[in-house]
Amino acid sequence: MTTSEPIDIQTHYKKGAKQTSGTVGHLDASQEQVLKEVWSKLLAHFESTKNTPIKVEKSLVKNSGLAKAGISTSDTEAVEKWYADNKDEIMDIKNQLVCDKLYLDGNRDIMVPSTFKPLFGDSADTRTFSSAFWQATMRFHSPDAYVLKFVRASGWNVDKAFVRIRSSIERRITQEIDRLMWEGDTAQHNGVTQNGMCLHIGNDRLGSPVFIVTVRQNAPKLRSEANAEKLAAYALEKAAQLSRKYGEEALIVYDFTGFKLENVDLGFTKLIVTTLQELYPLTFTATLLFVNSWLFSGIWRAIRGWLDPAIAQRTVVVKDVESLETFVDRSQIPVEMGGQYKYEYTYVYPTKEGNAKMFDTEGRQAAEAEFATAVDAFVEQTKSWIDGSGPATHDAESRSQAAAAFDTAAANLDPFIRAQFFDERV
Repeated sequence: MTTSEPIDIQTHYKKGAKQTSGTVGHLDASQEQVLKEVWSKLLAHFESTKNTPIKVEKSLVKNSGLAKAGISTSDTEAVEKWYADNKDEIMDIKNQLVCDKLYLDGNRDIMVPSTFKPLFGDSADTRTFSSAFWQATMRFHSPDAYVLKFVRASGWNVDKAFVRIRSSIERRITQEIDRLMWEGDTAQHNGVTQNGMCLHIGNDRLGSPVFIVTVRQNAPKLRSEANAEKLAAYALEKAAQLSRKYGEEALIVYDFTGFKLENVDLGFTKLIVTTLQELYPLTFTATLLFVNSWLFSGIWRAIRGWLDPAIAQRTVVVKDVESLETFVDRSQIPVEMGGQYKYEYTYVYPTKEGNAKMFDTEGRQAAEAEFATAVDAFVEQTKSWIDGSGPATHDAESRSQAAAAFDTAAANLDPFIRAQFFDERV
C-alpha cells in the first residue's frame, strides 16, 4: 500500500523543483489503483445522492446585510428602506460591507446579478453533492488533481480520502461557497479590503503565486465575527482559484512584522487552519511564518497543535529575509519585509463592467452546457478506466482528452459564475 512520505519542503525550493510524485501524470501502479478506488466511491456517491440534495444551512453570504434580510438588490424601494432603517448599523465600521460603502457613496449600480443561479439547475437553497463537487474541481486542470490532493493528504488511504472529500463538499454546500464567490468583494468587510490584509504579491521560486497576510492589519475589534468567518472562506477560495494559472499551487506567508497583542485572534486563526485542512489540502506548497515578535512563541504553541501532519511538515518559521529567500527571490519580497519589491496598495472597488459576463444569460447557458457535456464525458471515460473495459493505453488517452475538454470548459464558464477579483481588476 502506498503511504505518504515525509516532505522536506525547503529542499524542494532549494532545488527549484516542485514535488511531482503522486500528482497527475506521475502515478505508479499502486497510486493509480488508489485513485481508481476513490473515484469508484465518488461515482457511487453521486448516484446514491442525486435525489437527496443538501441544504444550505450556514450561508456565509446570508449572515449579514441585505442578504440576511432577504432583500434583492434589484428591489430599489426595499433596498432604500433597508438602508434608511439600518443607517447606524452600516455606519459602524465593524459591520460595513463593500456594497454598503458603495451605496453610501452614491454608487447604486448592481455589481453582480441580483438573482444567484447555482450550476446544473440546483435550487437556491440546496445543492446536489455532484454539482458542488464538479464546481469545486473547476480550479484544477483535471478533476484528478483535485481528488489527488485529498488522497495524498490522507496517506493514500482510500476510505479516509473519500470521507475528507465528502466532508469538504458538504461544507462547501452548507456555507454556500459558490454564492460567496458570486457576490465577490461586494459581500466582504469594507475595512479589510481597504487595509489589504491579504494580498497576492509576486511569485515564489517555483513559479507559484505568493499571498502575504499582514498580521498587524488583523483588527478583531473592528469587524464582526460573521465578517471574519466570511473573510477566511473568501480569501482562501480566492487564493486557490487564482493559483489555477500557476500550476494549481500557491505559497502563503504570514508576516508578523509589527505584530501586537491587539492583533491576536486565536479563533480566527483556528478557523483559517481548519478551513485549509478541510477544503484545501496541499493547495499551498508551504505556509511561512515570518516572525520577529516575542508574542509569537505562545501563539505558535497553540497553532502547532491544530495542524494535521500534511500541513505541519509544510509549515516553516522564518525569522529574517535571508531565510525567506529560500522560498522567494528578494526582488519579489516587499521592501517592508527586507526585500526589494516596492508595492503601494490602493483598493479598487468592483464595477458592473468588470462582471459583464455574469449578466450575459445566453452566454452563461452556452458555457454551462459545454461544461455539463465535458463533465459527462469525463465521467464516462473514468468508468471505462476503472472497469478496464478497453485497452489500458486507449482508456488513459481518452480520459486525458476528456480532462483537457473539462479544463477548457471550466475556464470558459468561470467568468459567468463568479465576480471579478481585485487581483484581476488591477
